[in-house]
Amino acid sequence: MQGFLNKWFGDDSPREMINFNIGMVFISLSYVAALASGLYLGLDRSFYYITGIGMILVAFFVGYAAQSGRYQLAAFCIVLLLDVIIYPIAYFLDGRLLSFMLFYFFVVFLLGTFVLEGRMRITSFFIFLIFWMGSLVNMHYYIASAGRPPFDGLAPIVDVVIPLIICIVYSVTSMIASARYYRLESENAEKERHKADEMERAKDIFLMNMSHEIRTPMNAIMSAGEIMLSRDISEDTRRNVHHIMNACKALISTLDDLLAFSKSEDRVLVIQESEYDLGSLIDDIINIISVRLMGSDVKFYAYIDPYIPRRLFGDAVRIRQVFINILNNAVKYTKEGHILLRVVMSEVKADRMVMHVDVEDTGIGIKEEMIPTLFDDFARVADDMNESLKVEGSGLGLSITKSILSSCGGDISVTSEYNKGSVFSFDIPQRISDVGSLAKVGRAKELGVIVCDDDEKMIAVLLDTLKAMRIKCISVKDSVEMDAAIAEGLYTHLFITPECLMGSCDLPALMSANITIVMMKNVDDPEEEMGEARLIKPINCLNIAQFFENEEQKEKSSLTPGAGEMIKPERVIVSKARAMVIEDNITNMMVAERLLDGMGFDVSTANSGLTALSLAKVMSFDIIFIDYMMAGMNGIDTLREIRRLKNEWAKNVPCIVLTADTHEGAKQTLINAGFDDYLAKPINLAEMEYMVKKYLPEEKLV
Repeated sequence: MQGFLNKWFGDDSPREMINFNIGMVFISLSYVAALASGLYLGLDRSFYYITGIGMILVAFFVGYAAQSGRYQLAAFCIVLLLDVIIYPIAYFLDGRLLSFMLFYFFVVFLLGTFVLEGRMRITSFFIFLIFWMGSLVNMHYYIASAGRPPFDGLAPIVDVVIPLIICIVYSVTSMIASARYYRLESENAEKERHKADEMERAKDIFLMNMSHEIRTPMNAIMSAGEIMLSRDISEDTRRNVHHIMNACKALISTLDDLLAFSKSEDRVLVIQESEYDLGSLIDDIINIISVRLMGSDVKFYAYIDPYIPRRLFGDAVRIRQVFINILNNAVKYTKEGHILLRVVMSEVKADRMVMHVDVEDTGIGIKEEMIPTLFDDFARVADDMNESLKVEGSGLGLSITKSILSSCGGDISVTSEYNKGSVFSFDIPQRISDVGSLAKVGRAKELGVIVCDDDEKMIAVLLDTLKAMRIKCISVKDSVEMDAAIAEGLYTHLFITPECLMGSCDLPALMSANITIVMMKNVDDPEEEMGEARLIKPINCLNIAQFFENEEQKEKSSLTPGAGEMIKPERVIVSKARAMVIEDNITNMMVAERLLDGMGFDVSTANSGLTALSLAKVMSFDIIFIDYMMAGMNGIDTLREIRRLKNEWAKNVPCIVLTADTHEGAKQTLINAGFDDYLAKPINLAEMEYMVKKYLPEEKLV
């Protein structure tokens, strides 16, 4: 018996099945009560025949529901059977105006109420009203025409009380069953919510650990690369180090995509704003994409507005993701032709501007019907699954990009022609931290550039860049035009490719001319033995300005570099300054120590918070870098103990947190804990130098 009840009315049974079974119990009960009432009133055999046929048909629909699971349809058929056929006929056979069969209609009404849903329930209500009222009206006229009194044979208990009791018990039973079902559903939902919360917390912990475990060794690799780049190394070695660092940055970018996706279920991301160097960010992005295109038939061009402010205030990590995601898509879907990155500014105000970016490619393009879903999760441009599997990536890049831009107050759009190419355009509002231009050449009026290349697109972009920098420029197609331009005496530099130089020029005459030859090379071109000046494609305002700045420094110092000698970029140098690095990872500690040592710091190191406190009690420091996740005393505890020291310097010394924890809110949490600033691993040398310049007194900077 218990097994039967659990099967048909148990907690694990579907709600509609339980309600259906309860309804059938009371339909059966009403049938028994109707038979008993018929016997009591002495009705003739036709009454029993019709009610018996009705119950046989009801049993058929019950069996159908049990086999198919279509309880709604079976219940609706039973409602039609009883309300339209069985009860009206039985009521007619009874022959009384007030008959017990009239109130049994309400049992079927309750069946529709508790079992049926939607249109079936509404239809059952109309059927009940029509046939209940119709039976009453029809019988009234039938009795009146037969000359019988309207209340002939009234039996209140049989006619009213018994059906009413059945309906009341049915209603109470069904409501109790529904209440029990909703209570169990609520309990199960609460359990699932707790389970989901636990899984969410476990996911967050896993992602934090994954980020930390990947970024920590990546910090050692990239920081070691920064150290190598700061030394006098050959161009070939320098290029290889750049390749290693760009590969690390690509891995970090993929990690950032995964973290962003996992944190953006509501598609609103937390934006962590701080001051950053736009020139450094764009230069890194260009280098990453250039390396990705090595060995391909795709040419990469970049036009960067030289008058965009260099120091901006925003979320550099998120902005970098946007650039990389859009450009990576262009690389993946472009097999020949070109990719053009164009960065300009618009809507400039006193302290704000909008950075407008276009990424144009000659790739496979996008079909018009695919554009509306292009920014959905896991959307792919390929035509079918097989083609989609051939394209690298998770399909999350554009979805994450749109989320980031929406969170920054920006927007993105795309125009595309299938099999011809696409243009992705996006706007990023940014606050201006310093109005200093991105790329400015102080002696631009004194310069003139002749451009010689067989790539018309590259020439157009380069001439636009030089004109924007207010440098005189002209393009030539052959040696005749080149000689004529040189003879004018208005131009100081010749930007030329190795192919043009070797193929169409009088090399000895050109070398003796009073003009500086600048070789325009691809990132993967081999290093030449001759020590000519060079620019690496894609040539843009950033490397042009750097080239002329280095040239001016050489002229001022009267140096003539020999073959392979490099002009090192401007570095932050300190004088009589002491720094402490607190880091429990020996490799990362050594790397940070070397970076600071290269700036001229007297560096002390500590592999734990306790060791750092011992040093701080006997020495003073101008700046302290503290790892956040250390065994024993963590970074926050170490900071608090340093601030509690009686030494006056300890209360105000700049303390920068070093951490691989980049999850949303981490920076603000650490700043609120008392750190002066935040430096994410892998450590970027430019960002570390910026921290030093920001927090060290001017008298300590050379």
